[in-house]
Amino acid sequence: MKRRTIHSLSAILLLLASTLVACQNETIPGIDDNAKTGRIVLSLQDVEVFTEVATRAQGNVGDYSYTLSGTDIDNNVVADQPITFTNGSAIIPAGTYTLTATSTTAQDEAPWYQGTSAEFNLSIGGTESITIDLGKPKNAAIAVTFDASFTALYENYSVTVGGHSISSTSSIPDASAPGSTTLYTMPGTITYTIKGSAKQDSHVSDIPEAGITGTLIVEAGKSYPLNITANTISDLLIGFGQGEHNGSFDARRK
Repeated sequence: MKRRTIHSLSAILLLLASTLVACQNETIPGIDDNAKTGRIVLSLQDVEVFTEVATRAQGNVGDYSYTLSGTDIDNNVVADQPITFTNGSAIIPAGTYTLTATSTTAQDEAPWYQGTSAEFNLSIGGTESITIDLGKPKNAAIAVTFDASFTALYENYSVTVGGHSISSTSSIPDASAPGSTTLYTMPGTITYTIKGSAKQDSHVSDIPEAGITGTLIVEAGKSYPLNITANTISDLLIGFGQGEHNGSFDARRK
């Protein structure tokens, strides 16, 4: 009985060892010289974030998708081939390439980054360290603020930029929750729409049912304040950066 137990234990240990080796092979892909492959090891530079001062955050390899472009060692053209990294490492055919990293989040839902490495040459059986500096976001941030002068007079209000809105029915935080009132958009001329209804006994005009619309010119990597205020003496004021855009309806007391 003891001898059988020893043999059984040896078999179990052998099985565990085989499983461990298999897992290690899955975690760290092996280079196959016969397949004309080599290894690339990726690192990302810290990225810039949307703040009033220059601030950077650590680049995380898992936050991005990757594509490879160039020619392999047999001069076959490679165009935007998806690459998957395991523990920052990937096995690819030897050749001359560039590697592009792209945020996996949508361009209008969060800070969005994209960057491309310098061209590199990978030899058969070789290892190359690749660095990508993503820099600042390729989209822009619109930081929406509903001023107390506006919220005292209007309800059921919202601001829409592209396909996303911030409204009175959602959580509109105070300054202790920065970023949660932010909408994102790609750079260029963008359109915003403001809607809302006058509170009972506020004695101001309703915002037209279709809302009021304005346009802003925004640049990549910058954050823009969109401050919405109201005045019972003058028109609705929409503050943008250093200027103000006059609303197209009368918000004066009746």
